[in-house]
Amino acid sequence: MGTFSGNVLVARPFEEAVPLPAGEGLSGYALPAGQGHTVVHPDPDTSSVDAAGGLSKLLGAPVPGTYVFDPDVLVMLVHGDGALRLHHDSCPGCFDGPETGENGNPLTPVDDFEFPAPEGVDPQAFLPLAAGPVDRAAPESALRGIPLDPDDGDDGRYADGRYAFAEAQHYDVMVCPRLDASRSTTGFSHLAGGDLPHGTSAGDPVTLGGAARPTPVG
Repeated sequence: MGTFSGNVLVARPFEEAVPLPAGEGLSGYALPAGQGHTVVHPDPDTSSVDAAGGLSKLLGAPVPGTYVFDPDVLVMLVHGDGALRLHHDSCPGCFDGPETGENGNPLTPVDDFEFPAPEGVDPQAFLPLAAGPVDRAAPESALRGIPLDPDDGDDGRYADGRYAFAEAQHYDVMVCPRLDASRSTTGFSHLAGGDLPHGTSAGDPVTLGGAARPTPVG
């Protein structure tokens, strides 16, 4: 079964960031996601990628809104001061029928692995989110779909030098700016179902807009 989840990362400290989304009527959960960072997990009625722009303007901070259509697609819209800075799509046209020219070749550009070339691979948009020094080559590699450590793939996360799952790609993108990648890649349904990120206890998530408090599994 694939993962279908979305969240919004805010480059503002937890105690500053939480009251504002709650005041805007957003329902879901919030967790600290690293030094000076907060991750908001909107309920399924709220699109995380649509919410990112408004939260960026409201909070005056860089905000990426992410949605994972696992195993195929990672979509990330990074906003700064309410303006769109980057639209990343790991597999553009994935949900469309293939377009071909008269010779039958695909019109969509492909990379060296014959996958649709990802859009929005500029790591510059992620640098303002960093909680520590960032090697630009690392986020660029992850955004291009090339694992940071392709030799660490015995668990099936990688195939033919690529990410086999968008969830693994999302995790690596969040590792690059030195954030809590476990919390930054968790979705509302995981928390609501009690599937808490590593190192998270039941009392850590703050509920927004009347969302039920998670009950840990097991």
